[in-house]
This record gives sequence, C-alpha cells and structure tokens, in this order.
Amino acid sequence: MQGLEAEILDDGRLDLPRSARSGVLVLAAVHTGLAERRDQTGRLVRAIEEPGVWALAHPQGRLFARRPGIRANWEVVFAAAAAAGVLVEVNGFPRRQDLDPTLIGLARAAGCRFVLASDAHHPRHLAFEATAVALAARGGAAEAAIVNFEPLDHLASGRPDLDLP
Repeated sequence: MQGLEAEILDDGRLDLPRSARSGVLVLAAVHTGLAERRDQTGRLVRAIEEPGVWALAHPQGRLFARRPGIRANWEVVFAAAAAAGVLVEVNGFPRRQDLDPTLIGLARAAGCRFVLASDAHHPRHLAFEATAVALAARGGAAEAAIVNFEPLDHLASGRPDLDLP
C-alpha cells in the first residue's frame, strides 16, 4: 500500500493532480502560510472536499518554539472531515504533537475518525507513534475511532483502487 502527503494550496486545492490520487492513500497537509494569522477554515474545508483525500495531516501545522499553528474554526473543519469520511491525523512527532488533546476532543465530538502517525523522517522516529497514542488517549479518542487498530483491509474500505498486500 502506498501513501503520500500532498500540499494544500492557498485556495484549498491539492498540488497533486487527480489522476495521481488513484491507488494511494492521500494525506492533505498545509506547509505554507503557517505563520499567517488569517483564518484558514475555508482552505482546510476545500481540501477535505477534494476527491481522493484520505486524511488531513498535522492539521494545526504547529511546531513548538517555532510557530503556534494556523487559525481555523476547528468545529467547522472537523464537521467537514466527518461528513466527507476524511480521517484526522494525530501526529506524535515531539515538536508537533498535532492535534493537541483539546482539538482531538472537538474532532471526536464532531464524529471524526483518526489515524495515528509518527511523522517519521528517519527509522528511529517510528517510536514517536507512542506519543500519538498518548495524545489520542488524552483527547478521549476511542480505539474504535482509530484506524490503526483495525485490520488492514478496512483502510481500503470503499477504495477498490488500493492494492493491499
């Protein structure tokens, strides 16, 4: 199974052509405009509604001691994710810890499901998955709402284009 992280452009579209979204798990993420103080709710909602998006990755875009993360009406963002069936990532990278437990609670209340991730950029970073598990627990995310605890074939539910081992 393959996945990739696509950039959410300023207008909410992805930097990945629709033709390249088949057969992969697409995580949509903001990497630009993170220091802007404008509300980015519309940008995130439009990305969630893009065809083929599987998950919203590190939604806040925060990095401790560098930037606080983007401003958004998170209730609206999470309602859109729940309605579209787009997962919300809980990222355990120590400098990110994104979502924070308060926002995990808001996402849970909106009916969101989660994917836990380490944001590994090196094999030793895989251990950061434990931080994601702890964040999800602190935010009250139930095991039943976390895809990591499901059989692999559930990841491909409704996605006949995915090639599972």
